[in-house]
Amino acid sequence: MDVIVIGCGAAGIAAMRKLHDAGLQVLGLEAGDRIGGRILTVECHGEKDNVVFEIANPLGLLGRSPQETNVYLLSNGELIPEDKASGILAALDNELKVADKRKKMSISQHVRNAANTNNTLKEEPKLSIPFIEWYERSNHVGGQDDQKQAKSLRCLEEFWLSEGDPYLTWKGRGFKTILDVLMNRYPDPSKEVPLQILFNKEVENIRWGVTQLGIDPSNPMVQVKCKDGSLYAAKSVIVTMSLGVLQERHEALFYPPLPSPKVNTIQNMTMTVLDKIYVEYEKPWWPHTPSKFSLMWLEEDKAQFAENEKWITEIFGFWTVDSHPNVLLTWIHGKGAVQMEKLSVEEVRAGIQKLLDVVVKKQFNVSPIKEILRTQWASNPLARGTYAYRTVALEEADEDGGAIVLSEPLCHPNKFPVVCFAGEATSHHRHWDVHGAVESGFREADRLIKTFKEFGFK
Repeated sequence: MDVIVIGCGAAGIAAMRKLHDAGLQVLGLEAGDRIGGRILTVECHGEKDNVVFEIANPLGLLGRSPQETNVYLLSNGELIPEDKASGILAALDNELKVADKRKKMSISQHVRNAANTNNTLKEEPKLSIPFIEWYERSNHVGGQDDQKQAKSLRCLEEFWLSEGDPYLTWKGRGFKTILDVLMNRYPDPSKEVPLQILFNKEVENIRWGVTQLGIDPSNPMVQVKCKDGSLYAAKSVIVTMSLGVLQERHEALFYPPLPSPKVNTIQNMTMTVLDKIYVEYEKPWWPHTPSKFSLMWLEEDKAQFAENEKWITEIFGFWTVDSHPNVLLTWIHGKGAVQMEKLSVEEVRAGIQKLLDVVVKKQFNVSPIKEILRTQWASNPLARGTYAYRTVALEEADEDGGAIVLSEPLCHPNKFPVVCFAGEATSHHRHWDVHGAVESGFREADRLIKTFKEFGFK
């Protein structure tokens, strides 16, 4: 075997397809019972320099996001005029635009400081903190509990937003369609590329330094052992495990151990938790136009919820869902998401119904919930979170760490890369997004294709 790809999410499938097309023997080991990893979304974010857009748009798979109605609600049920809300949000955006991105400070701390200095925010003392907390949650920056583990200002410099429509739809098909395209089973399933993937193959360890150091095509250089006892060997592996899994398992996973710069990066980045709860109704109770309900929490209203209901106060919005007219998408972030994941489906349903009855029912005739479907990324042992970001702790420990260090391969002395790393956390400028994951898979496949040629393997 030439290459083993560990994990068959977006990065893994992208890498496998490119390696296959280059004529390399490639095997995918997937710990779960399906491909796709953390793909569970309905939108494609941006157009320019977005590899997913470049692949999917010529096939007519993407549609423009519809014109939306923005509804801003205080937790006491009061509507916030859109012009006032837009002014506050513009002030927060501008604060980050002019911020010193190399300052070792969190985004959260920076915008909280702005509450005392920004004229627009000072003019709205009742609204400034609720809006800042909403801004923190909706941008998933952390900081509510630990500023050291919050998203750093440097993230704003390192992450490159893809210009264009930020909420392109998949016309009801979902983001998993990109996997069908990568595997060539769309538009014609009979032309699917025969990628070799083994399921329920959770990797126990990767031994990458136990064979002779010279390049010998007959002697594989890396060995992978799965928890079921099966062994696989190849010249190289591409690891696409999430940052959360690497944080939990890297010490036992790699032999020899990972070099200290990579360990430092793994330990000091954060795997945030952003969960979705899809709420289905018999029929819509909200305006017929596509809508985004943004919820701003007042401290006195949080007290209405018991300790085991505190997760409810971390919900920051409800969105209508394109092509599913009876469904609202609920967003929850951070510790509230972690708490929600531990509850039963019925408890989550009751909590959301209570939230809507307490807050939204003052403005809309809310009907009973029919059914819910939720993600549970923190408790999923194959994910341990949603996506990765730089933290203040990383800036203080090693400001040169981050995605670039995480993406560097482990090589033998002759510079042959035996362990490569892909996945959204390793994307230099497109982390957090599926297109960053796909891009990283292509990057590592290109690295190995080039190296194999240089060493005369192909």
